[in-house]
Amino acid sequence: MIGKKWLVILILFAQFSSAVFSDEHENRFSIQTSPLLLGLDIIYPSLDSGEKTETDVFLIDIEFQYAINGYFNISVINTFYFEQYLSSWVEDIDSGSRYNKNYGQQFKYMIMPSFLYRPLGTWLEGIYISAFPVVGWTHVSTNDTFTHLGFGLMGGYQWIFRKGFTMHLGTGLSKTWIIPFENLKTVFSIFNWPLDLHLTFRLGYSF
Repeated sequence: MIGKKWLVILILFAQFSSAVFSDEHENRFSIQTSPLLLGLDIIYPSLDSGEKTETDVFLIDIEFQYAINGYFNISVINTFYFEQYLSSWVEDIDSGSRYNKNYGQQFKYMIMPSFLYRPLGTWLEGIYISAFPVVGWTHVSTNDTFTHLGFGLMGGYQWIFRKGFTMHLGTGLSKTWIIPFENLKTVFSIFNWPLDLHLTFRLGYSF
């Protein structure tokens, strides 16, 4: 699984980097991903406490940006999450060391189309503020499916270096409802409101 994901990323970046314009043109398109998430499926298995809690995780996000003009951009962030976990095990009493494993799976897809405003008119570069809806769903192997709906605000800064190499830092807050509502999970709260905190660090190419 790890090798296939890195092969896909390598092909995507090779295709887009070959289309990079010269430095004389304003950059209009950008594709980015988080390097921290790319390494999660390598780091996460080492955090397991033992074979009875083993977990396999695949997580990746890809962002596409387009500059309508110097001040206004549109962006689409796609997040894919797959987890295979050990849901139960039955120990073989006779052997005392072997057991039968039962695995469960969870798949989540989230999409955040956003509208960005750059007050300095710097196209894909510089400071920005943005607003976005949150739409997605989660499916688990118990045949349960949950829908995600929400909205949020974000701000940050984007650098475009020589040959189109791009670095993006940002932070923001969003509120997401999960249907059915009793399954709502929150990772951050302020003034007793359930809010999600977003910390963005992405690398990519602009062209």
